[in-house]
Amino acid sequence: MTRSGKFAYVTMLCGGDRYVPGAEVLGRSLLETETRAERILLVTADVPEESRVRLRAQGWAVRDVEPIVNPRPQRQMLPRFANVYTKLRAWELEEFERIVLLDADTLVLDDVDDLFTRPGFAAAPDFFFPDRFNSGVMVLSPSRDTFARMVAALADSPSYDGGDQGFMNEFFGGWYGMPAAHRLPVGYNTPNFIFQFMRGHEAVRERIEREVKILHYLVQKPWLAASTLTGASEPWWRRYHAIHPESALALRQRLHEAEDWTFDHLAKLVVG
Repeated sequence: MTRSGKFAYVTMLCGGDRYVPGAEVLGRSLLETETRAERILLVTADVPEESRVRLRAQGWAVRDVEPIVNPRPQRQMLPRFANVYTKLRAWELEEFERIVLLDADTLVLDDVDDLFTRPGFAAAPDFFFPDRFNSGVMVLSPSRDTFARMVAALADSPSYDGGDQGFMNEFFGGWYGMPAAHRLPVGYNTPNFIFQFMRGHEAVRERIEREVKILHYLVQKPWLAASTLTGASEPWWRRYHAIHPESALALRQRLHEAEDWTFDHLAKLVVG
C-alpha cells in the first residue's frame, strides 16, 4: 500500500476508560504489522484526558465525536451497547478513501492492509449468525451522505441485538447476497475461543495460525477478567506487557500461557 494518507484504521472509545487497554493493544498490534495507514481513535467526552494523552503517545490520532445514543435502550443486550451507535461516525471521515473499522476488543495478528482493496462495504460472517455479518471488523468508504441516511433510519430500523450490529445488518440488508469481495474470510474476524480451540489441535494448527489475521475477544475481555478462560490470553497479554513492561512479570506470563493450555485441554475433553 503506497497511498497511506487515504487509508486509516479506526476504532472508538466511549463510556469512560474501561476499553483503553483494548485500544492500546489494538494499536500495538497494528504497529507490529508495519502498516503505513493512519490510526484514528474516535472518543467521546467521557474518555479521561489522561487516557487520551497515553493513547496519543502510542500513535493514535485522537478525535472527539459526539455520542449517538442507542435509540432503543430497553432492547440492548448489554449495558455497554448504550453508545455503540457512535461507531457510525466513522462514515463521516471523508478525507479517507477507505477505512477499516475495528472494535477495541480486536487484536491484529498479521498484515491486513489488503483490506483497503476491498469494496466500500465488506465484513466477515458472525459466528453465531453466519448469514449476518459481525460489525467488529468492517471495511467502508466514508460518506456523509451514507451517515445521514443511517442516522435518519435509526428511529425506524429494528436491531436483533439491540446494538449497532443488528442495525447495520438491517441497513446493509443485502450483504449476504453481495459479490464475494464484500464477504471477508472468517480469518479477518475470528472469535478468540474458536482460534484457541482450533489451534489446540495439531492437525489444523499450522493452517489456523496462517489464516487467522484478526482475533475478536467476544466473550471475555482479557483486561476485564481475573482469568481469561475463553482462549487467546497469551497473545493479548504479550502485547500489553510490551506497552507496559513494568507489568511483565515472568509469573504473569506463565499464568496467561497456562490459561490457554487449560482451555485447550478442557476443549479436547469435551469434544473427545
